[in-house]
Amino acid sequence: MIKCAIFDLDGTLVDTAYDLGRATAYVLERYGIEPKWTDDDYRAFVGNGAKKLLERAFEHQLSDEELNNALELFKKKYNEILLDNAYVYDGIKTALDQLKKQGIKIGVVTNKPHFAAVKMVEKLFGKNYFDVIIGAEEDVAKKPDPFTTNLALERLGCSSQDSVFFGDSDVDIYTAKNAGLKSVGCSWGFRSRECLLSASPSLIIDSPCSIAKLF
Repeated sequence: MIKCAIFDLDGTLVDTAYDLGRATAYVLERYGIEPKWTDDDYRAFVGNGAKKLLERAFEHQLSDEELNNALELFKKKYNEILLDNAYVYDGIKTALDQLKKQGIKIGVVTNKPHFAAVKMVEKLFGKNYFDVIIGAEEDVAKKPDPFTTNLALERLGCSSQDSVFFGDSDVDIYTAKNAGLKSVGCSWGFRSRECLLSASPSLIIDSPCSIAKLF
């Protein structure tokens, strides 16, 4: 019996691609680079954390020092525009409300910086809506490492055997596998169905309305 559902944030619960792209383009311009990426490019860059997003946008041309400085610029800008265009995907709230009514514990595990993740989730869903929110912290292993997922399970009082992980990317599928959870690929997010299939999830769903049907 499933007792716990853990969700990725960007591309799974909330569409954040436009503002992530805006913040990245801002940093590129500060470095004298004319942004050339499309919204689809930025969606493809997301998933492994802000630093990896910038590495990809700069085509791996920055030194470690330059990348760290670019990351600080990105964080400052993104925190300013965090909620300008972000929105919850249609059907997500209804599905989550149903899980809560069924007594399923719900959590968020994301590679978005923890402060930004908490701010976004509490604004869009309400404070204490989720039982746990865990974002990225410096010097803490990010997905697909299982550390943050295991931490979420510990705080939720659940085990990997009675939990499922929902995510829109191969990173999320590998995270679930590394933590020993069943994995559900969400095809409405930032990655293609083919990308999800390549990671061999337990299941792929094509609409948020399918979430509650799994419980």
